[in-house]
Amino acid sequence: MNKLAAFGFGAAVLLAAAPASAITTFADFSPASNQPNIFYDGSLAGDGTVTSVDQLVHFSFLNPDGSPGGTTFDAMMNLTATTDVATVVGGLAILPVLSGTLTFTALAPVSWGGHTGTNLLSVSFSGGAITGNLFGSTATYGNSTPPNTVDFTSDFLTFTDTTTRDISLAVDAINPTIGFAFGGRRTHSGTVTGDFGADLSSGNPQGVPEPGSWALMFAGFGLVGSALRSQRRRRVEVSFD
Repeated sequence: MNKLAAFGFGAAVLLAAAPASAITTFADFSPASNQPNIFYDGSLAGDGTVTSVDQLVHFSFLNPDGSPGGTTFDAMMNLTATTDVATVVGGLAILPVLSGTLTFTALAPVSWGGHTGTNLLSVSFSGGAITGNLFGSTATYGNSTPPNTVDFTSDFLTFTDTTTRDISLAVDAINPTIGFAFGGRRTHSGTVTGDFGADLSSGNPQGVPEPGSWALMFAGFGLVGSALRSQRRRRVEVSFD
């Protein structure tokens, strides 16, 4: 499927205000196994919930150049998001995201960058869209602020001075594949990975940016917007299972 270049799912470009400095990806995560770690429960219209409850992942802080920071933490990921009615543009299914939270909690207190704690990263967000090709098995979600909402908290990084933040997720192995629901509800699952970024305003002792402004640009949201105005909208259920 096409991947949004910005809470990652080519479809959309969110045109954010130009950041004061270059965007830096400061952390990423990957699943601890190839088993499903994200689930979608959707209605006929496509509105529903996306959840990931106590899923083990590998979480890493990155260097300012995006290279590995040298330490990977085992963490429990928890994700909850609500979605709105889906639309279809050509062969592309677009599932608006209303709001959500995403947390990464270390299995035990860890030390990094002169700090100790368990909250590796917590994210609250709103806006953006999960996007995937109809009958495909991959999807992406991307979000940045402005114009939407992405807020970070962490025991290891501070975000007080940030003005723009972004989140990018990719979902693979979606089962059943993205498609229409002809009645009732369906639960789908998949495997999610992702990363988080911001423009660099300062650094911490390990050189990981203390974010100042994050802006992740979705590739093609403007195109989707014009297509939505020019093409007939259809309702679709997009799900993970």
